[in-house]
Amino acid sequence: MTPTATRLKLRLDERHAWFRNQWFFKWHHIGGEQTVEIDLFDGRHAYYAGICYSGSPQTVYWDAVARGVRKEIIEQFAWIEEAIRPYAREVALQALDECSGQLISFAHRIRRTAVEKDRILRGDGVRFPEPYDAGLWDGAEAQDINAQAQGLKRALFPIAEPRTTETPLNVPSPSTNRAYQVALSFAGEQRDYVDEVARWLAAKRIAVFYDKFEAVNLWGKDGVEHFHQVFAQDAQYVVMFISAEYVAKSWTRHERRAALSRQIAEDSEYVLPVRFDATEVPGIPSTLQYLDAKSLTPAELAALIAQKVGHGPSAGKASDMPPPTSQAVAGEVTFDYSAHDGRFIIGSGPCVFETMWSKASNESIHLYNDPPSIHGIAIAKGISDIDAIDDASNFDFSSRCRTPQLGEIAILRNASGFYAAVQVIKVDDDTRGAAADALTIRYQIQTNGSAKFKAGT
Repeated sequence: MTPTATRLKLRLDERHAWFRNQWFFKWHHIGGEQTVEIDLFDGRHAYYAGICYSGSPQTVYWDAVARGVRKEIIEQFAWIEEAIRPYAREVALQALDECSGQLISFAHRIRRTAVEKDRILRGDGVRFPEPYDAGLWDGAEAQDINAQAQGLKRALFPIAEPRTTETPLNVPSPSTNRAYQVALSFAGEQRDYVDEVARWLAAKRIAVFYDKFEAVNLWGKDGVEHFHQVFAQDAQYVVMFISAEYVAKSWTRHERRAALSRQIAEDSEYVLPVRFDATEVPGIPSTLQYLDAKSLTPAELAALIAQKVGHGPSAGKASDMPPPTSQAVAGEVTFDYSAHDGRFIIGSGPCVFETMWSKASNESIHLYNDPPSIHGIAIAKGISDIDAIDDASNFDFSSRCRTPQLGEIAILRNASGFYAAVQVIKVDDDTRGAAADALTIRYQIQTNGSAKFKAGT
């Protein structure tokens, strides 16, 4: 862990202790004889005395704690920015990734504490109602924190550093730096292909505009205005995935016109066509050179795009490739746990879990909570069927590493608060007679946010 991330952890531990022991603690005194002053984290204070915890105070409680977490994240990002400025680029990027994970964990801890305190405050000292989360956490979700980190990366390091003192071919000069190195314009019918391209580009640390990566950032914005800004101004290149569907759709027509207006105005090689078929595109001259998607895998195309933006074949690491993924919410999969640093992704969006494994034996395997998407891991001791798990939140999530045996079930809680149960079905170990390392797991993700896997609950 970098020194900045280590110092941030200490800072966040202190702030969490302050929230728990001072701010949350004050709420226990509402309804007593003395007036209680509550910090609303926006310069105002609320004063309560002699009233029960219901109605307006409860609304203030949830609004204030959500505002407080957002304020903390903003302030900590400002501190992080100053702390990493003296670092070399690679160290700074590593520190920023580590700090993002720390902030996600901090926000989740405050959220859990808020739910716990709310339940106590709504109880009568003997009986307590079911816990629930009434906070509006926009700006403090894992996606929001990661988006802020990406924005800070682009602000501090907008383009990968050249490997020589000369300006590489096709790399815009620093005076033309944009928010994105490449933006992807495509029709939904080609999403599966484009999604893989986007994941490969992201793994190569290319600043890519891809709508799925920008879901939170796009939420609530005027799509017409924002997409015009991206495709006409904010990208160094636009990769246009041409097909009959692409030409026919009104939304892609808007993206295309925005990109072409920039290309005409600057008379530059801005639009990079990739063809799925021979459909003619209004505004695209027949002489404009293109690549054929049918002759390139997504990984091969991503490598060519990376070269175009100046990220040469020798840049980065050989391990800069996305881990394999199963986006289904339940299923059984087998993968090589010695590849991709032992990482395998299950789920997607807020329900994504990047699992990370390493060799133990042919009867057990190590599981880690290191990936940023994972908040905690536990073992469901004594339970052999996922459907028999009553409440996954009751298990022990306090360790970084767990070692489930064959047949045992690991519980994962992600940074967005969702739960997944993962059962170890088979472990092949190439040091114990197997031809290759392979892990077979059966998993289920609770997409409704519940911690209960038991049938009928």
